[in-house]
Amino acid sequence: MASHPEPVPVDGRTARRAGTREAILLAATELFAARGVTSTSVDDIAERAGIAKGSIYYNFSSKAGLVEAVIDAHSRILRAELEDATRGLTGAERRAAVVTALLRTVQSHADAARVMVTEMFRTERSWLDAMVRWRDIVQQQLRDDYLAEHPQGGAAAAAVQSAAVVGAALTAGLEWLAFNPDQSLESVRDAVLTALALPVPPG
Repeated sequence: MASHPEPVPVDGRTARRAGTREAILLAATELFAARGVTSTSVDDIAERAGIAKGSIYYNFSSKAGLVEAVIDAHSRILRAELEDATRGLTGAERRAAVVTALLRTVQSHADAARVMVTEMFRTERSWLDAMVRWRDIVQQQLRDDYLAEHPQGGAAAAAVQSAAVVGAALTAGLEWLAFNPDQSLESVRDAVLTALALPVPPG
């Protein structure tokens, strides 16, 4: 009979810290989305999370560290969504799958998506490296594919092409949630795919 490893015990302090960390990340994401990173103070985040201000510095060391953690958390979610959606696909089908995955992620993580789009081009920020990692996760799924199809265009052209698809999906997604939230994911997806001349799923 195969033996099963014993579960690793988690002490109360570790569990509480994990819970506090998640509460801080959630509060920060909500406030960054609503007010912007610059206009949100550590005091604001502590009040929203219902914790002491010192807990933020204990868990993230600084406001910049907290912003990076928000970006990295969304990057992990997005990577998993995109890898699952595009597995085994190439060409137009892969691009359509990326658009669908991006719209689904915008819908389920709207506040994080607003933060990412707002911070994408703020190159003076100390968390630029985290934003570059997020952008690479989003675009890498398409860049390699474009480059394989059109090697004569080079990496720069592939980057622009992938940015165009990603930009269209993110912009349409945020427009949808802000102004037409009653539209279904499928109807928004079909409209974006049609605009990009990508295959629309049947039905």
